[in-house]
Amino acid sequence: MGTKRLAKRILLLGILFLVIVGLALGVKKARQRLASAPRWKPRPVPVQVDKVSTETLRDTLRYLGYLEAAATASVAPRITAVVVNVHVDEGDTVQAGDLLVELDDRDIQAEVRALSARVEALKAKLTALEASIAAARRNVSYLRTEFQRDQKLYEKKGISASALDASRNRLDTAVGRLDSLVAELSSVRREMEGAKAQRQEASTRLSYARIVAPISGVVTERIVDPGDLAKPGQALLELMDCSSAKIVFEAVQEDLGFLQPGKKVLVRWPEGMPHFGEQAVISRVFPALQGAKSVRVEADIPWDCSEPVRPGSYLPLDVVVREGTGMVVARRAVVETDGTSFVFAVRSGRLEKVPVRVIFMTENRALVEGKLREGEQVAVGEYLQWIRLHEGMPVVQEVRS
Repeated sequence: MGTKRLAKRILLLGILFLVIVGLALGVKKARQRLASAPRWKPRPVPVQVDKVSTETLRDTLRYLGYLEAAATASVAPRITAVVVNVHVDEGDTVQAGDLLVELDDRDIQAEVRALSARVEALKAKLTALEASIAAARRNVSYLRTEFQRDQKLYEKKGISASALDASRNRLDTAVGRLDSLVAELSSVRREMEGAKAQRQEASTRLSYARIVAPISGVVTERIVDPGDLAKPGQALLELMDCSSAKIVFEAVQEDLGFLQPGKKVLVRWPEGMPHFGEQAVISRVFPALQGAKSVRVEADIPWDCSEPVRPGSYLPLDVVVREGTGMVVARRAVVETDGTSFVFAVRSGRLEKVPVRVIFMTENRALVEGKLREGEQVAVGEYLQWIRLHEGMPVVQEVRS
């Protein structure tokens, strides 16, 4: 009995040992299978990206300007006369002082000749009067000496009182004639000065019959022909200065704080004009508002009348309000929260939060300072997208269909 029980126990222990060994082998194989099986990893999130670049960013105000000549001149006569000759036509280039129009000056020439003859006659009369005055002065001097001698003789009873009175009368008559001649000389001199002034005025009017160019430039409009009656204030020709021009635009009140002389203006010229500079600067901002509650702003530029762009042409332009050079990213890459700003740089396939300081933003770009490298990619997106993104998240560049 004792031997049978012992055998049963040994058999049970053997079976138990085999079960334990089998279980151990099963667990080991299960562990090996688990170790060799691929582990679970989070799937990368597709995101839009943009490269960090080093460039000059400009914040601008866009306007539609137009080209205007720096100076124009309406050529009008100063006298009423018939047009005799017109020496220029539309498109002709003229220099300041060139003869443009001749008016009929025959009446004025006759007036000048008559006044010149009168002046010459008065000169001859003045010469004669001056000779007469010189003779009258010599006569007065002689008669005064005679009277003084007769006065001494009368005191010595050498002549009668009637002889002394006769001597005095001769002296008084000579003095009176001298005074009359001097007065007449003054009158003739005044008359001659008046005649000279009239002749000068007539000569000036005569010069107005030859109308010359007040500025150098080009004739933009010819209004009269020979035979027309020219009147003061009525334009005969229109001239335009070709030495320079200006770009003009009307600014709204809200932008006045950004518009000061010296601000850059970027002009988008028509194609085929590579010799024109792209940049200009604001030259002047008018102090008063225009009728539409806008302010006139001008930028001077070099120009020539031979250029294909004509005054009055419209030109799109941008006024540079701010500009800076540095790291530039897409505006949609900047996340602003709680007074701080950052971007998500894509590094080694994962998002890395990089704090930045925003210098300024334009409509689509932002100039920033921070630990970014030129050429690396940053994630871009709308505000709601940032909610599901976080640092360390694996990402992949989104492929747009």
